[in-house]
Formats: sequence, C-alpha cells, structure tokens
Amino acid sequence: MSSGDDPAIVQPECPGASFAAPTRMPWLSNSSPCQTDPVNATGYIGAAISIIAGCLGLIWPRQVSRTIGLQIPGKLGVSEVRATYGGLFIGAGVAVVSIANRDAALVLGTAWAGAFVARAISLLIDGSRAKENIAGLAIEGAMAILLCLA
Repeated sequence: MSSGDDPAIVQPECPGASFAAPTRMPWLSNSSPCQTDPVNATGYIGAAISIIAGCLGLIWPRQVSRTIGLQIPGKLGVSEVRATYGGLFIGAGVAVVSIANRDAALVLGTAWAGAFVARAISLLIDGSRAKENIAGLAIEGAMAILLCLA
C-alpha cells in the first residue's frame, strides 16, 4: 500500500509549495497544516539558554565537565565535551531560532524532557542525590516546560 492509499496520511495542498506536506495527526492542530505557528518568547528564551549553555561547553569544556561531575581523561574526552555539550546544544538552539516555529521548539523541549526523565530515573535507581544532580533535574525540567509551551 502506498502512502497515497493510507487513510491515516492526509496530503494537504499548500498554496505556493512545490509539494504536499504529509500530516499524520491533523487533529492536533487547530490551524491549517500548511501554516506554521511562530515560536513565542518562551521558545526564543529556551533556545537562547541552550545556545549559551552550548557556548560554555564549547569554550570551557574542562570547567563544564567539572561542574557536572565528569572527569575528562584526555584530548578525546575534551573533544567529546565540546561536541556534545557545546556543538549539539548550540546547533539545537540555533535550529529553533532559524526555523522559528513551535514545532522546532517542541523538538528541543522534548529533548530536554528526555534528559529530565533520564535524570529522574537515575535519582531513583542510582540514588544520586547530589545538589548538582538535583539542580540538573530542575534546569532540565524548566527548559522542557519553557520550550514545550513555546
């Protein structure tokens, strides 16, 4: 069965677009599937915080790793911190600002929510109740809410 035969996929006609954008769950949006909702101030704030956090990880990987309780074994470890805590955060924040719609903010917010859930599970399973871990949980939860409400 091709996607054209699947009744769950709606192929809206978008004026001015060279393609029909597939929408699997049109009932989740009260606007046209061709129209995107612009990101609001909370989305830009969340994106900016993500970019700033990324800049810190990119510029000061050793200090960031110490703050979050990681030991960097060598040059490869420094590179990993720069890439993960730097580049990934910068790229995700810039994507929200560049795309400038709620869906982009929702993707980044969901990633922060995933970190929040994983840390909460770690608190329960590993029993790590250090103040840095609790602070991380609070920051991740706040970022998830901020971006998911954008």
